[in-house]
Amino acid sequence: MPDWVFPTGLVVFCLAIWFAIAWRNSARQISATLDRRPNPTWEQFRQMLAGEVSPEASAFIWKTALVYLQPRLTPHPDDSLVCDLPIDDDEWSMDWPRDFAREQGFDERLFPDWPEGWPVTLRNYGKWLDLGSASHRGHPPVS
Repeated sequence: MPDWVFPTGLVVFCLAIWFAIAWRNSARQISATLDRRPNPTWEQFRQMLAGEVSPEASAFIWKTALVYLQPRLTPHPDDSLVCDLPIDDDEWSMDWPRDFAREQGFDERLFPDWPEGWPVTLRNYGKWLDLGSASHRGHPPVS
């Protein structure tokens, strides 16, 4: 038997265990979130955010978060991005602002710092996206 078979098998086994644990933890997190709150439709989600978050930011959050949550979960405005949803921190802290800024046609560097004391909920995230969108007015569009 070649010398590389055992180390390779051990690495594959460890990766399989790691993926299984991550899948189990995500499934538990989703179940706990479902037990705590209803699963709104797009229209209900939009209505929950109406008057606080722009339609553009609401639509962006819905479509972006839904990719990570389907098929068992839909986004809810009061979900914590830190505690309730199985979404990697790098996704919503770095990728989502960049994607929203590109979609809205402004430079992502115009986003203000996260307001001190704001919990990291989808509702507050939408408000923060709107702050970034508002801060670009008066700046030239990004091409």
